[in-house]
Amino acid sequence: MKRLLALALSLMIVLLAIPALSEGRQRPEDKKIIETDDVVGAHTVFKKYDNKFYDEPSEQPGTVVRLDYRTAAYGDELDSYVNVYLPYGYDENGAERYNIIYFLPGTNEVQDSFIGDEKAKNALDNMIEVGVADPFIMVFPCYYYDYENRLINMEAFSEKEMRDDIMPLVESTFRTYAETTDDAGFIASRDHRAFAGFSRGCYACWHQFFHSLDRAKYFMPFSANISGAEEMSLDMPVEEQIQMIKDALDAQADYRNDFFIYAACGGKRDMMYDVNAALISAMIQDTDDFSFGTDSSVNNLYYAISGELHQTLMSRFYLYNAFDVVFR
Repeated sequence: MKRLLALALSLMIVLLAIPALSEGRQRPEDKKIIETDDVVGAHTVFKKYDNKFYDEPSEQPGTVVRLDYRTAAYGDELDSYVNVYLPYGYDENGAERYNIIYFLPGTNEVQDSFIGDEKAKNALDNMIEVGVADPFIMVFPCYYYDYENRLINMEAFSEKEMRDDIMPLVESTFRTYAETTDDAGFIASRDHRAFAGFSRGCYACWHQFFHSLDRAKYFMPFSANISGAEEMSLDMPVEEQIQMIKDALDAQADYRNDFFIYAACGGKRDMMYDVNAALISAMIQDTDDFSFGTDSSVNNLYYAISGELHQTLMSRFYLYNAFDVVFR
């Protein structure tokens, strides 16, 4: 009798455990929440996730593949490549379609710099596994057309290499929401596409905003201001930066009321803190073109301040926060 009771009890414990196991790992509480009210004239929130969870390997790891291509965006044909992050369970023969993010790295960095760091890769895996974000594809190009000499032509990169070479290659190879990779296909799927960038990559992200509102709804510029001819210039007047945004909106009038910018920056230890906050503050005050908040159905601008250093790896935290809005 005792054996039967013990067996029954063991079976009950196993059965009770099955639902818990099927649910998988649970999203942990955030490690820290930073709120500010007096930096840009609006209430901002930054959530720092639990590093011990998100930076460790996920039970559902995605994969990173390389795509090679040639570009004539700068005159002579050049060889280049992008890294592409594919979420766990991606099936090249399947039917599911995925949101896509193009991420541009910082100064002196390349296609491998962010996704090649295991903390960044693990963070993306874990965010998808526990439901912070729906499964997505993430692409890592490089805007240096001659990396050895650190040569950049941001206009050619934004208008030609990204639009004519990288996007058609990636989205004809992998299953995004673009059913075709011509202008019509990209326009029809723009709600499922985002550009992001850190530091000089933030500058590159702004240039995508200037040229590709027809192809993406979401933009995530992290830790920099807007620059003109002098790349990464810290002294361009805020008024000129705002005018560059307004000119871009005028030139892409069909999308003037259909975009969302999720900006973020470090704290006072971040060398871009002052210029970045000044730009966002001016944008918030410009209520003709911007509405601050996290409801993407009525707002088009939000800002998070981490209090951290100027490091591209911080982008994993900024993405974590941005996923409260982006693709929602």
